[in-house]
Amino acid sequence: MVVVDVWVGVVAGIYVAVLSAVVMVCFWSAEERERRALAARADPVRPPTQRLSSYELACIENRFGPGNILGVALVRMHVEQRLTLLGSRHDGYSFRVDDPDPRDEVEAVLLDLLVKERGRLPTSFGPYDLSVPPWRALHERLVTDGLLREPGLPEGITADSPHVSAWRSGRARAYRLRSRLLTGAVTAGAVTALLSELWLLLALHIAALSVLPVFSRPAVPTRTATVTEAGKAAARTARATTTASEDAQALLAVALGGLSALPHWHPFAKPPQDPSPPASSRPTDRVEEPQRIINLDPPGLGGLL
Repeated sequence: MVVVDVWVGVVAGIYVAVLSAVVMVCFWSAEERERRALAARADPVRPPTQRLSSYELACIENRFGPGNILGVALVRMHVEQRLTLLGSRHDGYSFRVDDPDPRDEVEAVLLDLLVKERGRLPTSFGPYDLSVPPWRALHERLVTDGLLREPGLPEGITADSPHVSAWRSGRARAYRLRSRLLTGAVTAGAVTALLSELWLLLALHIAALSVLPVFSRPAVPTRTATVTEAGKAAARTARATTTASEDAQALLAVALGGLSALPHWHPFAKPPQDPSPPASSRPTDRVEEPQRIINLDPPGLGGLL
């Protein structure tokens, strides 16, 4: 039984579609304005011609952990003869610390690690918590300089900024308001379509209600920072820089690829020594079979006489 006229249901469906489109466009425009206002608070981008430090280059090239950064500190302390390589084995390296005073926070972390491990370090570092200093401070400096970009944020803005907290709170309120408006409009359209017995229009409203939660909440950004164009240009400049000394070449190599990328002449690049050879190469004792002597001569005739 048709309770509401069919034309009323059709007009209500058109009204819901137009209202939903207007709400989406208005909220999208407001979100873009807020995002541009947030981006305007960023500091100027560091020019690519400004040279990166070894730590900064390692952070740009290895954004998933501080292994390259610790490697830079390790190689630099070895170059400056503040620690001595005692040997390398299958499970890592052995060091003697000659100067226990760190020059920066990275060296402080490395020296603490050497104390805990009694002078032994693995062949690869990590993983470590990137939310604690000094990794976070280095990361935030690169983001502020426009070389790295926090996920879901404009360039030059760090995730811990108070402006970002206020922007995210306002964005969440706007998404909740938009969800309520769209849900109310689509629900009213679905009820009108049901009373008008417009089954196809009712199915469309039900489908819209099922997918509405997907478009009514902010997208969850990834946790990995991305390198901006300025960061890529700065990294290319650092790669193209000619290093005269072998020590500078070693620092550049470990910043780009870790300890495994060191030149062959570097003491850390020597293959670790395995204390026990593989089973296939071990000598085995062979049990010799007793020698058998076969006499083919016929028996003598003297015993038959």
